Amino acid sequence: MDGQNNFTRCIMKKLICCCLLCLLTYTAQSQALIALVFGGKITNTRLRVGIYLGASGSWITEGDGQVPRYGLAIGAYTNYRLQEKWDLVLNIVMKQPKGANEMNYDNKLIAPLDSNLIGTDIDRRVTYLDVMPMIRYNITPSWGIAFGPQLAARTTAKDTYKKDDENGTLSYQVKTKDYIKRIDVGLSFDVQYTLMKGHGMRLNATYNLGLMNFYKDNAGLTGKHQQILVGVGIPIGKTK
Repeated sequence: MDGQNNFTRCIMKKLICCCLLCLLTYTAQSQALIALVFGGKITNTRLRVGIYLGASGSWITEGDGQVPRYGLAIGAYTNYRLQEKWDLVLNIVMKQPKGANEMNYDNKLIAPLDSNLIGTDIDRRVTYLDVMPMIRYNITPSWGIAFGPQLAARTTAKDTYKKDDENGTLSYQVKTKDYIKRIDVGLSFDVQYTLMKGHGMRLNATYNLGLMNFYKDNAGLTGKHQQILVGVGIPIGKTK
């Protein structure tokens, strides 16, 4: 009976993860499409949409010996003015690079097949689709701060082992999706400066704080994602 209950719980967890992944993917694709195709038509004094382009630096808690992983983040945003000082913001990043580079071999998930790579550092690369609904307080027409939850759906996960010798670079890459949870949860903190006294491009600095262990139980590891994003939001359409 216990075995059957455990099996049922496992199936339910997988179904919930799949549903959340589908929902996040649909939401991201819909917002990006709206921003690109209809941005100029739906933009008004309260509602604004645009494209987001950013640079990311990420690392993992409890990842010994690591250096940050850097990458590019691409997405879209929607900003709705609630009151003079308050906005409701939905940021969606369709390609959110996370992980870390040069982690100690002790953090391995799958050992390399080549014995020459045993003991080498690991580049751990995990990519997510992120949805960040936030409340923004506008200190001035240009400056604002925001806070909210972060929901992420894992899309890719892989580890790379590399070793340089006199014959060149020896490399081995392995997919690690079976050891990384599909869903990650965190908090987002954002500082924004908007050009043209609140009507132009947006310059954002965002800190994403992971709240949960993103490794599955079979990994035997503990770690949370940490990330800093610096990017620009390009509005689509003119304010009416």
